[in-house]
Amino acid sequence: MKTRPRISLCMIAKNEAAFIADCLRSVRGVVHEMIVVDTGSTDDTVAIAKAEGASVIHFPWCDDFARARNAGVERASGTHILILDADERLAPNMGENLLEAARNPRVLLGCLPLYNASEMDADAEEVMSGARQLGELAFVPRLFRNLPEMRFRRRVHETLTVGFNELHSRGLGDTVAVGAALIHYGDVPAYRTGLRKDDRNTRLLRMCLEDDPEDGEIAGYLVVQLIKDGEAQEARAVGERHFGPFLRRNENRPEGHFAENMVRIGYALGLLQTEAGDHAQALATVQDSLRFTPDRHPNLVYVEGLAQTGLGNLVEAHRCFEQVIAADGKHFAQPVLPSITNELSRLKISGLYLAEGRFDSARAALPAAGGPWSFAGTLLAAEIEVEAGNPEEAMQILAPFVDTKGLAPDWYVLVHRALTALGDDAGNLLGIASTAKSNAWLERRRAVALA
Repeated sequence: MKTRPRISLCMIAKNEAAFIADCLRSVRGVVHEMIVVDTGSTDDTVAIAKAEGASVIHFPWCDDFARARNAGVERASGTHILILDADERLAPNMGENLLEAARNPRVLLGCLPLYNASEMDADAEEVMSGARQLGELAFVPRLFRNLPEMRFRRRVHETLTVGFNELHSRGLGDTVAVGAALIHYGDVPAYRTGLRKDDRNTRLLRMCLEDDPEDGEIAGYLVVQLIKDGEAQEARAVGERHFGPFLRRNENRPEGHFAENMVRIGYALGLLQTEAGDHAQALATVQDSLRFTPDRHPNLVYVEGLAQTGLGNLVEAHRCFEQVIAADGKHFAQPVLPSITNELSRLKISGLYLAEGRFDSARAALPAAGGPWSFAGTLLAAEIEVEAGNPEEAMQILAPFVDTKGLAPDWYVLVHRALTALGDDAGNLLGIASTAKSNAWLERRRAVALA
């Protein structure tokens, strides 16, 4: 006989008056209690939470999300805990799926699909259909059995991994995907820009690595944030400093424990290495990461393809990019990088055919026009015609952009090559291209013309 589940909603909040009512209302009738840990709100968050029926715990902020979350979990009386942030909502008609997962004794840790809204007024159906969705959906661990071992750790990007592994190794449950969608509004660009969350998180990430230098998951978050901030040199140094110890920790993990997630640090560090021309290092990084990634995550396989391309292993590179395309539409716990399962990998395959002089195959492999990488596809189409000895066709492709501001240096190089092949004066186009920063090139191979 299945036990009757009682789900306790636990959240932490600070100045979430704009969101918290809708969040709490989305789980009404599904959870049997709502616990809000307030970390110092100065708006109406506390009053709204109480008016919606939540119990409020006042917890002074101490630079530690795990301690704040655990303060709520410790007060929970339910058989299961549901974790939501105030800027999230349980999608309509998902409550029964959540309760069914709680009734399943196999579920120790349930991972829920999280969809990011692209606009604040998007409803759940629009977001889940993709019409008003930001990025790729991810599965996040949010439902778990209320057992003493299941407590959060880490100051930021808090995790249940330690307790889960201990219980899972004793045969007390597993991690299971739960069909109860969450809609997240906190990453809407117009809203997030003024929050300065990235600054706060970067500081906490550094503190986490001081607490545990072997925590490669946290190092991966910091590497990605440093890349966003334009600090590629420091990002690579951080990645390489922590990757080896993290790899050894996974290699030496106790029997029956799941490996910790190497996807983020693996693809981010590998990308930095291959962009610097250190393709052998990049290949070793992603292949070591793939050893502990059973689903061969597309982010890692894509960077593996880049490294194989840089090493001249074109057959292996082609195989990698085809694998990434085959993952299109599949869902992973770690979000898939935008466009890699379609446009970007198709561009790379087209470029591989071009390198082999297989012009018809290169043309056929080009992605359809109209996507976010459409201009990159246009440049590659022109490059194919230049290499195939058709400079007139190349110029027809390139000419419509002549008055466009901020063009990648690739455009100037390709126009120079086409005009030169036609016997026309190319002017100072290479001079213009030579002034571009290294990260402005869409394909570094085109810079060879500058030499």
